Amino acid sequence: MMLHMAQDASSDTTEQRRSHTSEDLRALARKVLTVAASVIRILTVIFAAILVVHVVLSVAGANPSNGITVFFRDLASNLTLGIGDLFLPASPSLQIILNFGLAAVVWIVIGIVVSKLLNALAP
Repeated sequence: MMLHMAQDASSDTTEQRRSHTSEDLRALARKVLTVAASVIRILTVIFAAILVVHVVLSVAGANPSNGITVFFRDLASNLTLGIGDLFLPASPSLQIILNFGLAAVVWIVIGIVVSKLLNALAP
């Protein structure tokens, strides 16, 4: 009888451990996906902000050889997602607004969509 009770207690402990392990793994997966979604959203907002700063500096007539202007222009040109020359209107200011502004909007949309997908995948 004692041997039977010891086996029951042992099997209960094993099942409890399995249950806790799977719960822990789900919680870990949820945390990882939530953090990844937050990081992606933050990065895409930063990318969009860099593009917007470039637009503002360019349209406002900032000195094109100034270090800050060069810094944002170089960063922004790497973040256009290939649409930096999509629109070619006659006005250079309008060209910058349309192309870099559209890239900023695309980054925001990417951030929202990917973060929502990751949050939806979280168990």
